[in-house]
Amino acid sequence: MPAPDAAVHCRCAHDKGFTLIELLVMMALIAVIASFAVPQIGNFLYADQLKMTVRKLVGLVHRSAQKAQQYQIPFVLTYKPGERLFVVEPEERSLAGKREVAVNREDHLYLADTVTVQDVWTWFGGMYASDGVGIRFSKNGYVEPTIIHLRREDGEAMSVILTPFLGKVKIVDGYAPSETAALFQ
Repeated sequence: MPAPDAAVHCRCAHDKGFTLIELLVMMALIAVIASFAVPQIGNFLYADQLKMTVRKLVGLVHRSAQKAQQYQIPFVLTYKPGERLFVVEPEERSLAGKREVAVNREDHLYLADTVTVQDVWTWFGGMYASDGVGIRFSKNGYVEPTIIHLRREDGEAMSVILTPFLGKVKIVDGYAPSETAALFQ
């Protein structure tokens, strides 16, 4: 039987580590995979802030209608651009004084840092671009047809469409123009 050649290396039971080349190859593969995944994770987080803000705004719209029905007085969902804040308040403080109306933390929505209100369109008031705007809810919880356009800093937009009598709120990806009458059906 020929003697084993000294140049041939075989792995023995006591060799349990990885070679430097194997480690470098694995690090390179992880780097390539991470380079594809990181931008997608960033987009997911930004998109999540816009969608999260829209969901919270829809909840605040429903809360406004519920409070108007509960107290049987008109409420206003006001946007204050300087504070980047939506707040639910009684339309007239004098009416609210007759019935104790508590305004608490659930009646406020601060916008996420990357989200802005592009504009608000109301049926009777038209377009409001930079000023604060109030969306009125009657004592029965009805609201005039309204579109709130929210925009993320990278340009992605979503529209929140309020319909008057059904209490339905539609959410549309992108900028929904006010000329579309079918939006309110």
